[in-house]
Amino acid sequence: MLQQIRDRISGWFAIVFLGAIAIVFIFWGIQFESSVTTAAAKVNGEKISPQLVLKAWQDRQSQLQQQLRDELPPDLVASEQHKLLEEFINRELLAQRAHESGYRVSDRELAETLQRIPELQVDGKFSRDRYAGLLRQQGRAEAEFEHEFRRDLESSQLRNAIGISSFVTPGELQRRVQLEGEAREIAYAVLPAASYVAQVNVTPEQVAAEYEKNKTLYMTPETVSLQYLKLDLADIAANVQVTDEALRKYYDDNAARNEAPERRKAAHILIESGSDDAAAAKEAESVVARAKAGEDFAKLAREFSDDPGSKDAGGELGWSTREAYVKEFADALFTMDKGEIRGPVRTQFGYHVIKLEDIETPHVRSFEEMRAELEPEFRREQAQNAFYEKSQQLADEAFTALSELDSVAKKTGLPLHTVERFTRQGGGDFGADRKVIDAVFSAPVLEDRQNSQPVEVGEDSVVVLRVTDHRPSQQRPIDEVRDEITAQLRESVAQKAAADAAAALAKRVADGEGFEQAIATAGLKATAAQSVTRLGPENPEAAPVAPELVKAIFQVPHPVDGKPSAGAATLASGDQAVFVVKNVRAGGLDAAAAAELPMRAQQAAQLNGAVEFTAYLEELKRTSKIKKNDKLFATGP
Repeated sequence: MLQQIRDRISGWFAIVFLGAIAIVFIFWGIQFESSVTTAAAKVNGEKISPQLVLKAWQDRQSQLQQQLRDELPPDLVASEQHKLLEEFINRELLAQRAHESGYRVSDRELAETLQRIPELQVDGKFSRDRYAGLLRQQGRAEAEFEHEFRRDLESSQLRNAIGISSFVTPGELQRRVQLEGEAREIAYAVLPAASYVAQVNVTPEQVAAEYEKNKTLYMTPETVSLQYLKLDLADIAANVQVTDEALRKYYDDNAARNEAPERRKAAHILIESGSDDAAAAKEAESVVARAKAGEDFAKLAREFSDDPGSKDAGGELGWSTREAYVKEFADALFTMDKGEIRGPVRTQFGYHVIKLEDIETPHVRSFEEMRAELEPEFRREQAQNAFYEKSQQLADEAFTALSELDSVAKKTGLPLHTVERFTRQGGGDFGADRKVIDAVFSAPVLEDRQNSQPVEVGEDSVVVLRVTDHRPSQQRPIDEVRDEITAQLRESVAQKAAADAAAALAKRVADGEGFEQAIATAGLKATAAQSVTRLGPENPEAAPVAPELVKAIFQVPHPVDGKPSAGAATLASGDQAVFVVKNVRAGGLDAAAAAELPMRAQQAAQLNGAVEFTAYLEELKRTSKIKKNDKLFATGP
């Protein structure tokens, strides 16, 4: 049954569904800020909280810095900030339209969705303690979080409705097959940019001009030296002493959880209703009769069941409590006798034939049964209490000491660590942790050299930080970077010269000169003619062709009247490639490809659905009243 639910959130809906989850859990964890007097933007009168957007920007900035491992270029920062605000506006627009259109998520659907989120699971199962703990960390109430999460799920229903309504005509599919499978016969030659470097003369005036124009590119990074104390829950848990006496008391104190509810082991055969409910019901009745007549249930399941999660296992569902199933299924299963076969049982998924294989009656699990489960829980609970007390002590001692950590280390028994050359992009064991960076470069810590307040690192650690040395960013003198700038200018000019030469060669070929003759005048040698598709060479044994060259090859027009097409492409290395397209062959369908045609039609419809959804969203934005706060990021942290 659960497998059946999982199978239904695949394909287009999976993309949409995961997008909704990503909004909640990736942009800003699971916290939602309180309302504010100002707004990051207004969408049809509804305000978007600036705290939400700025928090999301901090997270995205950290991700970008981890990827680039360098200062973020101003144009990239502006672009990403604009993109992020647009995402929040889109989210609000979709939530409003979904609600207006009558899309709703029931309490049951909300609960089932939450239970499937990996971040809320422990050992593969939903953990209410973990859920409550994550919310508690953010200072959020369940009702507040679930309200926002429900809105995202309602938006995903709207997206799904648009996506699944898309289709592709036979003519469109045929044209797509022809284009996707198209092969082009080509030859090409590479012009190394390095061969033009010797011709480049960079003057001192050019170096000086480049230096003055881009001074911000030639700065030393701002760095600090740090001391820090770190408190880990894992370290505390490792030192917790567990005795049989304490563990038995924990077992007795939690008597209610020691009760094991009734479980039943079942197998089923699902006949999906599809478009013909009567036919499905008739087929299910036939299967019930055959099963009751003594035919092998597992064999019948493999032959008739539409549940891919249990079909190959002979319909086996394993041991489960009543809560694992939808009401109709559970009501039937938990009123059956061992060995009984019942059906058809109608649920939202179709008609079920159910076999009850065994019953485990409710009972109280003994201490011995639960010991392996209790000990890590007891250890963690004790450790959490000690962790809270220790973190309070760390905060108090650090506040009292104010501007030194040596005495704090002695009183708390924590080792004192150091980090050198920590920058605004992070460093050391902290990586690019934005909370640590913000704490280090806050005025009290950086300028007043005070100890920081405890900063959460991950879920189960806190640190207190202190800056011991600060080295501001400084302009590097021109003499120090002269060779660097000269090399950059030479490379840039050489690449442009190579691009100009490649374009000229391509024009000569397009004007009628033979490809081999044209490139020979430049001292180049063409590759052997070969056939390439959009995925690369048709011959799997041929040398690979650069993706940027393949892209350019498929952008030039088809040869006309035997006259080849030509073009040039800039390779990732900065070198240039000149190519000629001699012939084009449209894609076709062999027997294997024909068998995949239904799948390709579905993929094409999904792509169309994505395009249609984008158009829908753009029209929604065009007809809505949207006002953005242009000063949002200028005043943010």
